[in-house]
Amino acid sequence: MKPQIPITLTLLPPPEDHRGEVEIVEEWARGLDWVRWLLGSVRARTEHLSMNGGGWQSFSEGLFPEKIAPALEAAWTAAHAGDLAALLAADAELSTKLSSAENKRSRDAGSILLKSTHKARYQGVLGHFRDHIAAGSAEGHLAIVWAAVGNFFHLSLANVIAEYLRLEWEIGTRDDLKRREPNFGLLTREVLLGRMREPKVI
Repeated sequence: MKPQIPITLTLLPPPEDHRGEVEIVEEWARGLDWVRWLLGSVRARTEHLSMNGGGWQSFSEGLFPEKIAPALEAAWTAAHAGDLAALLAADAELSTKLSSAENKRSRDAGSILLKSTHKARYQGVLGHFRDHIAAGSAEGHLAIVWAAVGNFFHLSLANVIAEYLRLEWEIGTRDDLKRREPNFGLLTREVLLGRMREPKVI
């Protein structure tokens, strides 16, 4: 019997599509409504996440790009490679960057997401990560768990980043009657482009 090899497809717009890349990403993201359902338990059972006190702008321009986005990327890359050690390292490193209160909220939300996905079959590195959390040898931060879960469901890094931002915004602004949804496609693009502009050691 031949082993099953996962196939990754990159979908590009047709040449005659002259919309901007942000509009294309937004249209693509609208097809991910099931992701909002997947994260629904975290949204419903979490009062506060990382966006706490400083507001959306402070979060999206400070804490997120400086601490959470790098953790999401490291965790997604590790999960994509099936590298449990790197996934555990990303989880441990995020613990050192968050305050005590942020750590607790992040772990609590990560636990909720893990519970909502525990019946999924053939979890691979996500399942091994789950075992380490249960054994107390990993923290299980939401960003790390979400990156591993997102990879398990074949989401791209861009989708993982965008949906994390959406979740933070929905939880952090749920009591604001005048809230206006940010452009998550544009914010995600800025995070990814900023990462690409970082100097590399050669």
